[in-house]
Amino acid sequence: MAEIVLGVGSSHGPTIQSTPERWLALGAKDFEDPRYSFEDALKSAPADIEEQIAPERMQARYEAIQRAIARLSDVMAEAAADVIVVVSNPHGVPPADRMEPVFGIYMSESDSTIARSGHQTSARRRARPVQEVERRVEDYATSPELADHLMRSLIDEGIDVASCFQSHATAGIEGPFTFPYDLFLADRTSAAVVPFLLSRYLPHQATPARCYQVGQAIRRSIEAWDSDKKVAIFASGGLSHQIIDEELDRRVIQALLAKDVETLSYLPREQLNRAPGTPEILNWIVLAGAMEQEEMTLIDYIPCYRSLAGTGHGVTLGYWK
Repeated sequence: MAEIVLGVGSSHGPTIQSTPERWLALGAKDFEDPRYSFEDALKSAPADIEEQIAPERMQARYEAIQRAIARLSDVMAEAAADVIVVVSNPHGVPPADRMEPVFGIYMSESDSTIARSGHQTSARRRARPVQEVERRVEDYATSPELADHLMRSLIDEGIDVASCFQSHATAGIEGPFTFPYDLFLADRTSAAVVPFLLSRYLPHQATPARCYQVGQAIRRSIEAWDSDKKVAIFASGGLSHQIIDEELDRRVIQALLAKDVETLSYLPREQLNRAPGTPEILNWIVLAGAMEQEEMTLIDYIPCYRSLAGTGHGVTLGYWK
């Protein structure tokens, strides 16, 4: 039977993939984002926010991120998984592709490749007229056998999961699902990808408790797969952003470390949805359910502020093995 060799959680996005200069540019645009009130965020920002966005503090955090990336890359290389189930979220696809199931599994149309979407329309621009976006196609190996097995076994367990397919030649899965290959794996052909989609938007957003249960079911499914493959599960996204909530982040991290299922299952949904990116914490809860038999190792938690309103990203990296 298949073996789960590793569980990984990592933030994704421009903070972890760019320099502090880029963080400041993002911070300068945060006041335009229609998804939250920049003015309200200003009122609730940390008292020492000016120190938090000082150049030397931002540079130190950037360097901490690079160290964490290097360490996690080593962990993934050592595990040498044959297949990676990536738990993440749709991030705003073109209307022709639009479908947002609560849970979904991306089913490739062939046995070999998956097309990845290129540049997407930024969420902060959604209030403006639709613009043409560039799209590029890149190929990633897939595991249609595991995808099919997951879909069937989860449905057998009473979890209604959608099958998601490419709708036309240049529409594929988004960057959050191929993120592990872009940042942590030297060879993107070294492991196949099975994207597991989790909606982060209300009202079609699963509860934390349900996410934990789904993670448990994913583990059971993988361990029942008649294969000799080594499988990793990767939660791509989180923790709090675009408004940093250090209290929430630290509570989640402590619960992950302590295997505190009660805390993880009943995180306040209002707090989870205070900022548009923060519901990606649900990806980590799915992972926690799947890896509940293993211990978590926290590599680092790095709150990367980028504006006087406390916007930014609670960058977090860790693993289970």
